Amino acid sequence: MSLPARDPRGVFLNVPFDPAYQSFFVTLVSAIVSLGQMPRCVLEVRESGQGRLARIYELLRSCEVSIHDLCRTGQPARFNMPFEMGLACSLALAGGPHDVVVLDTVPYRLDRTLSDYKGRDPLIYHHRVDSLIDCMADVFQVAQEPTPNILKAEARILRKSAREIARQYGGTIFRPVAFRALVAAAIARARSQGLITA
Repeated sequence: MSLPARDPRGVFLNVPFDPAYQSFFVTLVSAIVSLGQMPRCVLEVRESGQGRLARIYELLRSCEVSIHDLCRTGQPARFNMPFEMGLACSLALAGGPHDVVVLDTVPYRLDRTLSDYKGRDPLIYHHRVDSLIDCMADVFQVAQEPTPNILKAEARILRKSAREIARQYGGTIFRPVAFRALVAAAIARARSQGLITA
């Protein structure tokens, strides 16, 4: 497997792909783009016979930051997301550069469910989109930093656009074509508002 080209603005999103998470996913995309980064996720990578794990690993290696939202816990236990976070941690430990950002909605839950990760606190957003934006503003620092109110307004606008994008693509944004349309809409909006230039 050849090393993919590294994108210094690439941010890998390891998040739930379910209808209840859609507004949070759109909010993440909006905030990441508005802060001059490029959201990436496994949805955008076409299957090439390497299998899902190889695709995820290649995409992780190409990004300098990965965001892992561990808000989905419970029964039955799902191990995909902590597993992908483990892959990202291995990249960081191997000399990266790769920063691992962990999100959750409940304080201290990670201490009980993933004690090996102790020493780094997840960013807690209490299942609120505005708090999720605040977390992203803490993670990504840019020269001309938009205010939290601007980031929140941009996310509201993109969430409205996302409803139309989902309607056009089978009722979900968790399809490759819908994800590409969502990112394109976020980039176009951020450029029009002078938040990004390229």
